[in-house]
Amino acid sequence: MRFLNLILNNLIWLLVLSAFIFFSIASDRFLNPVTISNILISISALGFLVLSQSYTFITGNFDLSVESTLAFTAMVAALLMVTSENGGLGIGINYLWAIMIMLTIGIKIGLFNGYLITKIKVNNLIVTIAMLFLLRGLTYGISPGTTISFFPDGFRWLGNDSIIKFGLEGFRGKLVIPVSGTIVILAFILAYFHTRYTQFGRNMYAIGADKEIARNNGINVDRTVIIVYMIAGLCAAIAGIIIAGRLNSATPTMGHGIIFTVHAAAIIGGMSIYGGRGNVVGAFGGVLLWAILDTGLNIMRVSPFWIEVSRGLLLLLAVLIEALRNKYQQRILTINKFSRSKVGQEDQFYWKYS
Repeated sequence: MRFLNLILNNLIWLLVLSAFIFFSIASDRFLNPVTISNILISISALGFLVLSQSYTFITGNFDLSVESTLAFTAMVAALLMVTSENGGLGIGINYLWAIMIMLTIGIKIGLFNGYLITKIKVNNLIVTIAMLFLLRGLTYGISPGTTISFFPDGFRWLGNDSIIKFGLEGFRGKLVIPVSGTIVILAFILAYFHTRYTQFGRNMYAIGADKEIARNNGINVDRTVIIVYMIAGLCAAIAGIIIAGRLNSATPTMGHGIIFTVHAAAIIGGMSIYGGRGNVVGAFGGVLLWAILDTGLNIMRVSPFWIEVSRGLLLLLAVLIEALRNKYQQRILTINKFSRSKVGQEDQFYWKYS
């Protein structure tokens, strides 16, 4: 049992290692500094979105609106920063103010979602789907109908700049350590300690395990869930900064459909949609696995249609792993329950000696 539990809890890292070894053998262009740099770039925006879902998953919730939050906040910032010749409103506000506005909007969207779910008691699926379409419509509505481009260099720093570049002996190209990849790794480390070693983090797991028991034990369930949704909105806005900065443009279709990738990466990384289980380190492993697969398949020049098939298979694998985890957990709970029960002991005695 302990061995199976160890395998299930660390399966993501076996998959990451297997994928890395496979592509290293399958293509001589995979194991080089440029590929590693591309993987670090790929995990940045996706990582923040997965982090947002990890927080909501722990409490037994989810947020389907993060992809639209990403696009809407980026579009608002672009309109405020960029000149009219390049698609903006010509206001030309400082990029720092634009970033603050993006982060504030993301937090407010999360606050609104959390309030509807906890105070008005609207189902989280209905709320976040409604916000997904509402924000998507608003993004198209305020967009000028063309791509807004040419952002200030300061705004592009997070998504496009690097901390260091250096060559490795025996390899072509330079290893680039991007700012965005570094920031997302630091964010996951911070989130791990926040969810594991703070009272707020323990409250999150308690709510995800059983909301009513958590409430009866004095935990402010509503406030905790609202803050979690605010964190999710904040992470989505940061992802918007990264993508817009990397592309040096904003379009209404930014992040469209990425929510399925986000959920697959989080679930295959060990997060549970039922709440109370998983950790953000495993979720980061899911992000890393997704980036390795995407990068490796593109290097091997696999058709985009087959890449879509691989993504679907990965999502299906994530669901199957989640089902196996739930079945295993239920079995452990049943065994523990009957091991402490007199009836269970009598049943074991009967079957042993009858």
